[in-house]
Amino acid sequence: MNLKRINIGLVISTMMLIISCQKNDYKLAEPLDKSQFQFEIVQDFNADAGGNTVILKNNTPETISMWDYQTGKSTRQQDTVRYAFKGDYTIKFSAVTGGGIVEVDSVKVSVTENNLNYVSDPMWTNIAGGAGHEKTWVLDTDGLFFEGPLTFVDPNNFANVWWDAGQGIYPDNMAKGDYGEMTFSLIAGPDFSNIKKMENNVQEKGTYMLNLVDKTLTLNGGTILRGYKPSKNGITGVSDWTTYEILALDENTLRLGVYRDRDVDGEGLALLVYNFISKDFAQSQNNE
Repeated sequence: MNLKRINIGLVISTMMLIISCQKNDYKLAEPLDKSQFQFEIVQDFNADAGGNTVILKNNTPETISMWDYQTGKSTRQQDTVRYAFKGDYTIKFSAVTGGGIVEVDSVKVSVTENNLNYVSDPMWTNIAGGAGHEKTWVLDTDGLFFEGPLTFVDPNNFANVWWDAGQGIYPDNMAKGDYGEMTFSLIAGPDFSNIKKMENNVQEKGTYMLNLVDKTLTLNGGTILRGYKPSKNGITGVSDWTTYEILALDENTLRLGVYRDRDVDGEGLALLVYNFISKDFAQSQNNE
């Protein structure tokens, strides 16, 4: 688990802070025209007859990549995307340059066959039940498995400094109540949906992607079930609700972390870990 990875939001924030602190006679460089970018989006039909494997390459010097390949996002200069399900996908490429962010024309690729080998890892099975299935998760608000729905981690000492909020989170750090449910599916594709009862019953639908190496979850079109310092709208203390650290995942439990990087109380950086249990597990525990 690489908890020290810097996401693109923090990269951009740091760049803008540096720029704002420079003397007034310094100016941003002229932004590159999108025609000046050299990048490649290539389907590898040798790897998959259906074109499921796509190679992304940014060959433009002194730029930071921002890929959005519909089922996930990446900031790598070169990356490999593997689509498990057939369909048409839009790949968007932008880059951070000395003159700001430049968006390049999107590219569409067509995948003609399913390759469910790409969703056969135990992580896919645990989060969604495997190909052709879906699984619903709820926050462990009643402490059926964890001490409670929220755990804090000190980012300066990832190995040892953990503290569970437990039931003591109410009402300061989270409001007590039914937060709804979220579902990960592998039926028609890696689809994600939720109903967020503590956020005005908002319902969201999107997609998700697991990074098996970095142990991260990326959501597109929605967020996890969440809550933090409700009286101060504390969820605004987290700038990135798209990428989540997977701290634990098995058949019945899921722990997802987000960085509190601009806390509403002026506190320092911390990892907020939301503790989930499967809906089936929750029901079985409540029926005992």
